[in-house]
Amino acid sequence: MSEKKRPKAVKILVLIMAIASIPIPILLGVMMLTGGSTYEVYFMQELFSQILPKYSALITVVALVIVEACFVVAACGLWVGRIWAWILTLIIFIIGIIMDLAILPTGIVGIVIDAIALCLLMRSDTRKFCGK
Repeated sequence: MSEKKRPKAVKILVLIMAIASIPIPILLGVMMLTGGSTYEVYFMQELFSQILPKYSALITVVALVIVEACFVVAACGLWVGRIWAWILTLIIFIIGIIMDLAILPTGIVGIVIDAIALCLLMRSDTRKFCGK
């Protein structure tokens, strides 16, 4: 059985995604304990309160769980070199850049990290490993 050699860029991407997914359960815990005192949770609740005011907290929790699941699934798929994981990771980091642009100037660090991740994702060895 021939095994593909995993590029260093893929290892770095999976590490970035693992580190990025750590704050999500913390955000959920802070939201449950304090009623949403972090800026990210507040921003999401304000966004969802415009859509469904009565259920904005519930929608925020569900959205954070979905984001966490996407990070974990994409990282696992990227680790084994799946094309769908490459596409999902691309979408995640593009959405991340858009969200970071919405909270400028504090989002500048996120923009830099997401841009680095996109550069790693677009490398030829990463695309080849994922079958793209």
